[in-house]
Amino acid sequence: MEIKIQSYTSAFNSIYRQIEQAVPNHTELIWSYHKSERRMGTEQLMELLLKGVDLVLVSLDQVQYPLNNNLGVLAVFANGADKHNPLLLLALNQQLNLDASVWDDDLRNSYGQVYIAGFGPGNPDLLTLKTQRLIKEADVIFYDDLLDDDYLKQFTAELVYVGKRKGKHSTKQENINQLLYESALEGKKILRLKGGDPLIFGRGAEEYHYLAQRHVDVEIVPGITSALAAASDAVIPLTSRGTSTSVAFTLGHDAVYNKLPEADTLVFYMGASQQQRWAQRLIDEGWPENTPVACVHNASMPEGEMKRYVLSDLKTAKVVLPAPALLIVGQTVVNTGEKSKKWLYTGMELRYFNEKGQVVHNPLVKIESTKLSDHQVSLLNNLRAFDRIVFATPYAVHEFFKALFQVGLDVRALNEIALSSIGTSTTEALQKYGLIVEPESKDNSAKGLVQSFHNKKIENEAILLPCSEDGLSILPEKLQEMGNHIHELKIYKSILPDNAVRHNLEDFYGVVLTSPKVVHHFFKLHDTLPADLKFKVRGNYTKKVLDEYLTQLKLHNDAALFSIRAEYDG
Repeated sequence: MEIKIQSYTSAFNSIYRQIEQAVPNHTELIWSYHKSERRMGTEQLMELLLKGVDLVLVSLDQVQYPLNNNLGVLAVFANGADKHNPLLLLALNQQLNLDASVWDDDLRNSYGQVYIAGFGPGNPDLLTLKTQRLIKEADVIFYDDLLDDDYLKQFTAELVYVGKRKGKHSTKQENINQLLYESALEGKKILRLKGGDPLIFGRGAEEYHYLAQRHVDVEIVPGITSALAAASDAVIPLTSRGTSTSVAFTLGHDAVYNKLPEADTLVFYMGASQQQRWAQRLIDEGWPENTPVACVHNASMPEGEMKRYVLSDLKTAKVVLPAPALLIVGQTVVNTGEKSKKWLYTGMELRYFNEKGQVVHNPLVKIESTKLSDHQVSLLNNLRAFDRIVFATPYAVHEFFKALFQVGLDVRALNEIALSSIGTSTTEALQKYGLIVEPESKDNSAKGLVQSFHNKKIENEAILLPCSEDGLSILPEKLQEMGNHIHELKIYKSILPDNAVRHNLEDFYGVVLTSPKVVHHFFKLHDTLPADLKFKVRGNYTKKVLDEYLTQLKLHNDAALFSIRAEYDG
C-alpha cells in the first residue's frame, strides 16, 4: 500500500515519524516537497487528490477558509516559533485507515474552549441557563458594553472589558479576535459575552469564524435580543394577526443609506441619533406620517424608559431618548393604556390611510393579471389605431405595460398617441415608465377627468381604457356621451386575497372602504355588523354600493365620504 504526501513546508522530519506510526503496517510513504506562494482552497486540494495525493502538510496561512467538510484536518502541529501560523495535516483521501491516537503533538489538545454567548438585554434575570452556567465555569470573560459587570464581579473569572461603545474607548474588532485566540492558545476556558444575541448586530459570526479558521473549539450560545425585551416592556406585539405578519431588525445609521427592509414592523437598533433621516425615508417610501413609534431606553432594566411618537414627530425631534435605545415602528405600536379609535383599513396601500387612531391593515383586494385573448393581443399590436389612452388607476398602468411587454412592445409603441391620467397616483405610476403625464383631475375622480375633457373639447376620439375585467363604473359611458369611441382593455382582475382576515368587528371604531370591489369583498367576509360601526368610503359609487348592502341587511350604520389622493383599488 502506498500513501502519497505532499508537503509545503521543510519542517517535516518529526511529523513524518508520527505519520509512520499512524499508518497500517507495510505501508510505503511517498512524500514530496513543493514551494508554493499561492493559497489553496477546496478546488486546488481536490485537484491534488485527483493526481493521487493522499495527505497534505501546509501552513495555516496558505489554506483558504472554509474548507469542504470532506477535507479533514488530521492534526495541527507547531510551526517552529510561529505559534499563530501552525502546520495543518490534511487528509484528502477519506479512505485512509489512520490511527489518530498517535498525534501526541496535535496542538488542539492544549487549546482552550471558547463560548460566544449572548448576555441578553442587560438584566441578568434574562440570562439563559447555559450562559449562566458558563459564567460560573469560565477562566476568563471578555465582555461588551451594556452588560451588568457588577453581576459578573461576583464570579471567579478574570474580567476583560472589550466594549465598542460610540463616543467612548473602543476596542477594535481585530484586537478582540486576537485576544480570544491568545487566550485559547493558553488553554483557558473562555467566555465571550455579548449584549443581546451574538448573531444580531453582535459580530459574533466574525469572532466565531476567526477562531474556527484557527481550529479552536468554539461554540455560539444564543441570547435574548433587546428588541424582544423592549417589545415586552412596552407591551408591543412585534407581529399581530391581521396587523403585522412580518418584522425586520435594522441598524438606524445603516437605514439612512442602505435599502430599508420591507416588513410590517421595523425595529431600529442604535437608531436614536439618526431618527430624523430614517423617519423621512420611511415617509418618502410610503409609510403614513401617523405611523406609531415607540422608543425604549435600557430595555429590561429597572431604570428603563419609554416614549411614544408618530413618524412625523421624529422628523423634527432632536432627541428621543439617550443610548442605549431602540425604536419600534409599525401599527402594532399602540398605547393600550389610552383610548384610541381603531380603524380597519381595507385598501391595498396603507400610506393612504389618514384617520386618527390605531389602524389594522387588511387589504381586501388583490390585482391579478388575466391571460390575453387574441383580440387583446391584436389591440396591443395596433395601438396606433387609437387617438388616446386613458389610465384610470395606477394598477391599470402597471398591468397595461406588463401586457405591452408580453407582446414584445415597449413605450415606443405609444409614440404619437395622447395619454391621459385620472390623477396624481396614476401619474406617478406612469413616471416609472418614463412618461410625464399631467393629472386631468385635481381630486383624482372620474368626474374631474370628464370635466377636464369637456373643457378641452376632447370628442370624436378613439380611446383605449385599460381596466379590470369588471370594467369602469361611469367613465366609459360619460366619455362616450361626448362623442368618443371607447374600447375597454380588460387585462386584470381584482380578487379577494387568500390571506384576507375575517376580523371581529366589535373591536373596531370604523372601517375604511376604498372601492366598490372592496365593498363586495368586505360583505363576503362579514354578513353582520355592530350597530355603531362607522364607515369611511372613497367615491360616490363606492358609497352607493355600500348603501345597497346596508339597505339589504336593514342596517343604519354611518357612512361618510372622504377624499384620498389615491385612485380606487380595483
